[in-house]
Amino acid sequence: MVGGVELRHLRYFVSVAEELHFTRAAEKLHIAQPALSRQIRQLEEELGAALLVRNRRQVELTAAGAAFLAEARAILERSASAVRMVQSGDHAEGGTLNIGYVWGLFHSLVPQAVQRFRLRHPEVAINLFDLTATEQAERIAAGELDAGFIGFAEEADGAGLTRKAVGQSRFVAALPEGHPAAAKKEIDLGSLRDEAFFVISPKTYPAAARFVAKACAGAGFRPKILQTAERGHTLLALVAGNCGVTLVPESLQALPHQGVVFREVRNAPRSPLYLAWRAKGASPFLPALVQAAVQQPGE
Repeated sequence: MVGGVELRHLRYFVSVAEELHFTRAAEKLHIAQPALSRQIRQLEEELGAALLVRNRRQVELTAAGAAFLAEARAILERSASAVRMVQSGDHAEGGTLNIGYVWGLFHSLVPQAVQRFRLRHPEVAINLFDLTATEQAERIAAGELDAGFIGFAEEADGAGLTRKAVGQSRFVAALPEGHPAAAKKEIDLGSLRDEAFFVISPKTYPAAARFVAKACAGAGFRPKILQTAERGHTLLALVAGNCGVTLVPESLQALPHQGVVFREVRNAPRSPLYLAWRAKGASPFLPALVQAAVQQPGE
């Protein structure tokens, strides 16, 4: 691991992040609660960032903690996969899949798809890479990735990739906690015409940026863009600063962020989400990955 961060730190952090309770996490890990607290503090000190907000009533993930959680899970999965591959004795017959994903869009779908794939092909090692849509398109086209949960269609089409719809995203409004519209359950997009907007960077997510612009145009206005950002969690941090609003995919509601509320948008814009890959020279395991990605829970 990097620096003083070890796999046990990641396992402990993931357990606390999933339970959002130190005592329950300690019981699950079969260690003492004070020892678990020390390990989490060591991890935060090593990373130089607070991952959890603690008080007497609850434990919450910080924005940095939510982002780190996806990476920690991916590292633990790769580690477990490597161990299983060696222990199975089938490494000569196994293989590797390098898969990109946009965490903000696929943080729940990808782990489920990987789990279903692993049930069918435990001999295949899976490497996950949290990358922007643009980065995925470039690396898939260059043969550096076997596939990517790329998000919207535009980046896949622009790189000449084959794609398959594996989900759908609806956009919601992210507002500062004290915003007048925060008291409503649902808002008209047009009611935000006079607000300053934060938007995702068109360099990293061109389709999403155009999608938001088109939605605003359909509501009769052009957004007053105050700032662009490379990642969804950065957009939420800017909104929490009470300087503006944004439209984000509904999946980003899973990112806990103090000072931000999410509200439904009437006639909310929707778009399919895609898994993309190269048609030529595709991995022999690609069909199984596609099947795992489109399979519904319980099937």
